[in-house]
Amino acid sequence: MDEKKVMVPEKDKEEGKKIFEKILDVKDVRDELKVSKAEIELIKRTIAVNASDDELKLFIQICRGAKLNPFMKQAHFVPFWDSKTGTAKRAVIIGIDGFRTIAEDSGNYAGNDDPIFKAEEQQIDIDVYEGKGQSRHVVRTEKLKVPSEATVSVYKVVCGIRCPFTATARWSEYYPGSKKVGRWHTMPYLMLGKCAEALALRKAFPSRLSGVYSQEEMDQAITSPTADKIKKTDSTFKLIVASIGKMKIEELESYKEKMLKSDKYTDEQKKQFSTEVDKKIEELKNTK
Repeated sequence: MDEKKVMVPEKDKEEGKKIFEKILDVKDVRDELKVSKAEIELIKRTIAVNASDDELKLFIQICRGAKLNPFMKQAHFVPFWDSKTGTAKRAVIIGIDGFRTIAEDSGNYAGNDDPIFKAEEQQIDIDVYEGKGQSRHVVRTEKLKVPSEATVSVYKVVCGIRCPFTATARWSEYYPGSKKVGRWHTMPYLMLGKCAEALALRKAFPSRLSGVYSQEEMDQAITSPTADKIKKTDSTFKLIVASIGKMKIEELESYKEKMLKSDKYTDEQKKQFSTEVDKKIEELKNTK
């Protein structure tokens, strides 16, 4: 089932925030604070959307242990599609501000330099979309200059000495692809710089950040339910295209209409199907 964004009233957000902040101050959510089931469900609707009880407990433990505030975008509860199990799951992702907070809490964090980008840039093709929902479609393809790599140095006080810990992030390893729009297309340097900083912070503070990843680092790895399901329809799509030759004009027109309205297939697949159908219809008309 696809994860859908739900508009949450501001009143519920504020109430969920108050409850969650109280929870972070206690060890056992239900025993010490006596949070009601309704309040737990409110948190799931506002902060940890669609989380199971176990996932919510994990999120709370991570936020409390690392002293992170999700309302300051230091920690996120992100839905993704697990292709191995074929189910929707959620992951706790730490924002770059959360990384800095954890490092600062160590007492040895001594700042960092701005990212240094390799002089050599590269160009990628990005799709420009218009419309929303089922009417959303590609209108053109544009060229975008992006950094090939970014390097960041983070400083840590070791035995009284300010020591640098440097790491490099490469575009090819972190770019999530043209289908995943957003800041990777509007702020490519900022996004790759964040990846490099997260790498450097993890290198400088391994005991506190080992196994912890930022949203930007995980953008390529985490696949949305919809995107993964579209990939799964590829074999089905090929069968449908193959069946065009056996259809009559009425069937072709009906199937084309259904295909264009479907949200299971990509814009490229719909375009390909429409082209093949139009060719077949024209062929059938000419043979009459």
